[in-house]
Amino acid sequence: MSILQEYTMIKKLKLSPTFETKLTRLKHKVGTLSYIGEDINNYENLKLVAIVGTRKPTPYGKIMTEKLASDLARAGVVVVSGLALGVDGLAHESCINAGGRTIAISPGGLGKLYPASNRLIANRIIATNGSIISEYPKDHTPRKIEFLERNRIIAAISDAVLVIEASGNSGSLNTAMHAKKMNIPVCAVPGNATSPLSEGTNHLLKNRAFAVTEAADILKLIGINTNEKQLSLDLIGDSSSETLILQKIAKGFTESHNLIAETKLSTAEFQAVTTMLEVAGRIAQDSQGNWRLK
Repeated sequence: MSILQEYTMIKKLKLSPTFETKLTRLKHKVGTLSYIGEDINNYENLKLVAIVGTRKPTPYGKIMTEKLASDLARAGVVVVSGLALGVDGLAHESCINAGGRTIAISPGGLGKLYPASNRLIANRIIATNGSIISEYPKDHTPRKIEFLERNRIIAAISDAVLVIEASGNSGSLNTAMHAKKMNIPVCAVPGNATSPLSEGTNHLLKNRAFAVTEAADILKLIGINTNEKQLSLDLIGDSSSETLILQKIAKGFTESHNLIAETKLSTAEFQAVTTMLEVAGRIAQDSQGNWRLK
């Protein structure tokens, strides 16, 4: 039986103060959220970037989606999208293939995920400790308006919104609009000026969106060190706690007491996680007791 057929896996989401604050910025308030997979509160100390775009990307759009989603995932960023056809599904899949984790916001109920053709991707999201979230009853079939309503949640929980390819009337521009209203950075990949699928992204750029041609552009924007050495490191662990510790060490926090304060882990959990990372050969301590990546 598919993971997504197990209704017992659907849980009510109780938001942490951080995510609660993010969502209270929305004029159209969010109802009770349900989820399958990882509790998104476990991503509280990670950076989240939304990647959205057309359902029918060009070869250029596919290449840029795969590259940007993969590179962001390798830098420890959680990719957020809408589980739709095209750029959304490709962003989720590329993130997973790079060893990262991803959050999907569904426009319908979690017992009847849409589109059906992306259910294999949905199962992969769950199998790799990602999350699928909805504000609708489990058997709800999405209507047109709910695709737009879903977009406001994608924007609100993210630290930046990236539009890869979008036509002039693309729903992705709706996501960007919500982000702009909340002062969340909006980014866009420059496109061919003669391509209808670049009309929306180029419009965003003319209206002060941040131009993105590589992951480093976004990482700098959201406050992640973008030096070449860090970007080449695999900062994804087998759990959210492992990933968090790897990221903090990469950002220069090397002493145990500083790492505990930064990650907000209990001393016991910190010791257990660092032991597992050390055994796996991911980190090591020097003679002063400071942690470093291996």
